[in-house]
Amino acid sequence: MNYRKFIVFSISFCLVFLGNVIYTLSCGPIPDPYDYYISFFGPHTKGAGYEPFYYTALSQFYGDPTPSEETANVADWQNYTGKKVTEKDIREYIYTYPKELFSSIASGSASLPDSVKKNTFAQFMGKEKNREAARYLLFAKSCEPAVINADPWSVPERNNALLSALYTEGKELYDKTSDKDIRSRYAFQLIRLEHYQKDYHDAVTSFDQLFGTKENSSLVYYKALALKAGALLRLKDSVQSAYLFSRVFENAPSLRTSCFTSLLWTNTTGKQVYPLCKNDHEKAMVAAIFGFTNSTQDVTALRQVYAFDPASPALNILLAREINKLEDNYFNTRFTNEMTYGSLGIHDYNATDQAGLVTGLNSLQTLVDSLVQLGKLKDMDLWRVSSAYLSYIRKDYPKAAQRLAEVKTKDPDVKDQWEIVNLLVNINQQQKIDSAFESRLLASFKWLDAKTKDAGKSWYPGYESNKSYFFGKTYRNLLFAILAPRYHQQGEAWKEALIRGRCDSLQMNDYFISGISAVEQITDDMKSQELIRLKEFLQQPVKTPYESYLAGFFPKGVNMDHTIGVSYMRVHDFNSARTWFKKAGPGALDVSYQVFRDQLQDFGEDTAVAGYNKEINQLQFCERMVQLQEKMKIAPVPPKVYYDYASALFSISYYGRTWYFVKGNRPSTDWYTASCDKDAFEKQYFGCYAAESYYGKAAQASTDKEFRARCAFMAARCSQKHTANTDDDNKYITALVHNRYFPMLANNFAQTKFYAQAYEQCSYLRDYVKSTRKK
Repeated sequence: MNYRKFIVFSISFCLVFLGNVIYTLSCGPIPDPYDYYISFFGPHTKGAGYEPFYYTALSQFYGDPTPSEETANVADWQNYTGKKVTEKDIREYIYTYPKELFSSIASGSASLPDSVKKNTFAQFMGKEKNREAARYLLFAKSCEPAVINADPWSVPERNNALLSALYTEGKELYDKTSDKDIRSRYAFQLIRLEHYQKDYHDAVTSFDQLFGTKENSSLVYYKALALKAGALLRLKDSVQSAYLFSRVFENAPSLRTSCFTSLLWTNTTGKQVYPLCKNDHEKAMVAAIFGFTNSTQDVTALRQVYAFDPASPALNILLAREINKLEDNYFNTRFTNEMTYGSLGIHDYNATDQAGLVTGLNSLQTLVDSLVQLGKLKDMDLWRVSSAYLSYIRKDYPKAAQRLAEVKTKDPDVKDQWEIVNLLVNINQQQKIDSAFESRLLASFKWLDAKTKDAGKSWYPGYESNKSYFFGKTYRNLLFAILAPRYHQQGEAWKEALIRGRCDSLQMNDYFISGISAVEQITDDMKSQELIRLKEFLQQPVKTPYESYLAGFFPKGVNMDHTIGVSYMRVHDFNSARTWFKKAGPGALDVSYQVFRDQLQDFGEDTAVAGYNKEINQLQFCERMVQLQEKMKIAPVPPKVYYDYASALFSISYYGRTWYFVKGNRPSTDWYTASCDKDAFEKQYFGCYAAESYYGKAAQASTDKEFRARCAFMAARCSQKHTANTDDDNKYITALVHNRYFPMLANNFAQTKFYAQAYEQCSYLRDYVKSTRKK
């Protein structure tokens, strides 16, 4: 849970009243609030009951409380029955039966539906000795419409006459009831009715009279105490109100989110509330609650809670929050910078002070180690594992290994976290991932398989806190953020693709930008020899167990022969490309209509048009390109040969109609940069250097002015494509206007018909001509 501002499209009205909290709403697709940064540290370890306060920057609360109020209420009633009835029947009775059935059961009517007669809770309530409880439930059912606002976005309209009548009825029933437990439930209803009548003084007095000053453990007691706290807030006694809300927060997990929000409404501080606390344990809880509101890296709350109560369960939550904040803001950014492909787009909106985060990381490590040394923590081994993980984040792998060696836990949850950190440390200490280490990795993969068997994400309540779901995210992060880059660095792109295939098979990428998929890497990014190595691997009969495991997740439907052919076509090795396209089969080949047509503007689709209505598949394209290459070897070369070859190269560039011959996807955000020149494919795909050269050769080989003008303009278009953008927009526009071919067009071909056409459609050419006229 976190209240940091993300992308603010609209702000909840609560901000006006709370002051402390920023609630944000956004429109359209957004990142999964439980899975938008790389994490290997489970927020839920030793945190049961505090689920809403795990860390996320994208949601008001991380999850729902455990148990929910409904579950807690059902359990309370089951205890009342001596556990003689089922939870299912209690839930059905209380939350689905209409008021009429409540009345019939309370009156002892025998004319009940068969389904109700079979309900064990209805049977229990139908007995004479339990009629007081049945009458109470009928009264509670009558109160609900008067005290619950059906539309939370509208101001509640209170029917004071109805509230008053219900209070009178409830008081009479309270006085007549001898059952102590049922009397306390009536007391809660009476206080609630007074509260909603805005009789806040009476609500406070009634609580003190009906419940006294001694705390008890029942849910209804804490619900009533929360009403007293709310009444005190309305009476401007905000400090006392905050203190009481903190007591409910600690002792009634199902009420934690509402009490947390209400406590923030008090607009108090921990220092104001501490004097009301009866002991240091209570002070620790107050400090923790205010610590849960802090979205920035800060160890203050950890220090305060530990100073008050080293055994406080809230310490584990605060620790996990600090570690998850580091993952989000620091660790995650580091991975983004080191990723082989892609990025974690969330950080475009989350610029942070990395130097400050490093300081925070060091401070957290120092604090954790010092508290471990003091030896008073309740979950010592969890903190040792946490310290090891912090060392891992700092890239101090020997220290991380040393800290892990000190852990002797038998706790399964802590042991699981230990295994994850140990795996990360071992991978990073390994200079090269060889076959021996891969056999050890396989054991870890199978361990994670067992942990993730139920990890498939579905939107059911509480999935975000599901441990299997966490391990699914961990496994995916390990594959794409750790192992895929390592294999890439080792020059084993084929193994990197296998790792990505396993990653994709986990189906944990709905909102998460995890670089690229295996199919994208294989079809769009791998070089020819890398693809051939991958194909050879897939075909080899003998594989190691590790290799067989990964091969089992290789993406279906990838035609390796076609993919290899495309990889050769990217670097204009059309002869090799056609060899592989012949193996791929005609059904696997893409087709074009206009790939040999020149393109005067950067738009249009490659569809059948007049003069270009015959299909040309990739094999036929490569055969034609090889024929043109052969013709260019024999002098004199016809100008049309150079021109057709140049037009084909432009067509399969980023700007051409037939770009899909060499790429499976063409993002609109990609463009030429100077770094493109370092890669043989990107240099031509984004820079169009070769196409420019052949348009120039076509012009030189021709004596036709109209044709030469067309060649010069097409060469100018290619030259424009490798004009690198700069931070200075004016310089960039100036460079585009002063294209090196424009003087030739303006001086040598101004009288041609084509020049008039180009001048009309090209604003850069017009601007160039106008700028020279001024001189």
